[in-house]
Formats: sequence, structure tokens, C-alpha cells
Amino acid sequence: MSKRFNNRRMLYVLGILMVILGITFLVKIPHEKSTLKERLVDIDTAKVSKIEIMPRLKEGEPFLFSRRNGQWIVSQGEISGAPEKGAVDNILAEINNIKPKSLEAVDRSGWSDFNLTDSLATRVRLIDSKGKTMADLMIGRFAYNQPANPYSGGGYAGIEGTSYVRLHDEKKVYGVDGFLALTFSGKFSDYRDKTFVNLENIKDVTRISFNLPSDSSFVLARKDTLWYAGNVRTDSLATAEYLNGLRYINGEVFRDNFKTASNPAYQGESLI
Repeated sequence: MSKRFNNRRMLYVLGILMVILGITFLVKIPHEKSTLKERLVDIDTAKVSKIEIMPRLKEGEPFLFSRRNGQWIVSQGEISGAPEKGAVDNILAEINNIKPKSLEAVDRSGWSDFNLTDSLATRVRLIDSKGKTMADLMIGRFAYNQPANPYSGGGYAGIEGTSYVRLHDEKKVYGVDGFLALTFSGKFSDYRDKTFVNLENIKDVTRISFNLPSDSSFVLARKDTLWYAGNVRTDSLATAEYLNGLRYINGEVFRDNFKTASNPAYQGESLI
């Protein structure tokens, strides 16, 4: 009698637990999913005319990408130049493809935990040709995740991560897959084109003039298929190695306000 009663009570308890579980799936989980946006930003990137980036406080002053006559330039104060190749396309693609995977906080109290305060976050604002803000995003910290399969080769050589973001005019904090926080970490100079020499068609170079001190200037010129330094035929292998060394040369640090004290001691000029 007692055993039958205990079994019946256990069935009652199990039934109640199943009902609670069912209510959880029917009510709570759909509610949590409904709080997530399918895409955090959804814009027509062709209409973006300016991209304003306000780095984290310790990374320097704001800078601006502007579209002028179909070309993009990047500027900060009085300094402007060409952006790194592909930089603008990458920015627009990254912003437009943000898909929240989790809701991490719903009010300001959680912002500092995810580096999403004004001083800790990177702010990215997309603006159209009429000056209207199309998207305004705050990008916070980044966290590495332990991949389910470390040999899958996904992410950065199998490394997975979560970036934390919020819309500037909203309080909610979202977790998103990927390396968004790393993509937008950097100063003005990190986004500038550092190409110093780019001779993709090095075979088209026919003449290089060297302006050197005293009477040591000379011209390296190609005549038919041979190269000459002045009237002296050069070593073909050494010349080829020298020209290949000129194919791609990138700088590292910009000195925008640099002024020479005198004329350069050495100067080269290539004619194609």
C-alpha cells in the first residue's frame, strides 16, 4: 500500500515537472529569442557616404572616411590620404553582417563589464550623403571561446571568439560571433595606405635615374633586352634582383609634419 502510494506520488511529481518544462519551452525560450534582432544593422552600403570611427580613448582621436568623386579618403584633422586597400569594403561588410547570438545585458549596469562605455568602446557611425546617420554602433571587448572541435580550422586557425556590441541609442548588449572587436581596434594610421612603391608591372620599367652627390649620378636604362648603367652593361641577374626589390615597398610609420633641412643627398626617379 505504502509502495503503491509512493509510486503514485512520484508520477504526480514527474507530471508536474514535465508541465513546467513544457511551459518553459513554450513561453520562456520563444520570449528570449524574440529579444534578439536577426541583424543588428541592415542598411544599403552603397548609400554610405561617410564612416566616422571614434577609437577607444587610449587609441587616439576620431577619424573619418569620406567618399569623394567615387573614391574614398581617410582623414584626421588636417591630414588626409588614401585608406588601406579594401579597408572600407571590410568595414561595411563587417557592420552589415552582425548577427546577435546572445543577449548579455539589458541596461547600463552591464556596459562596463563588456567595455561598452563611451571611453572603453570603439564607436562606428555610418552616414549618408545628406548627413543622416544610417547606423551607430558601439564595439566593446572580445573573448576567446574554446572551439568544440579544435581541429576544425574555423576562425583564426581554429580559434573562435565572441565580440560584444550595442547600438549607441540602445541599452542592450549583444554577443556576436567573430573578431569584430579586433577588426576595429586601431588608430588612424592603422587604416592608412602605407604603400611606398608599387610596381606591379616591373617589366615595363625602362629607365631609372639616380641623382647622387658630386659627379656620381647615373642612369640605369634598358636597351632592347639588356640593361646599362651609363654605357656599361650590367650583370643581368643582379639587375633583375634589384628591380624585383623595388616591386613592392611599404612604409611603417607616417611622419606627416616632417620637413627636410636641405635637399636630399640621394634621389631616384623611375620612368616607365
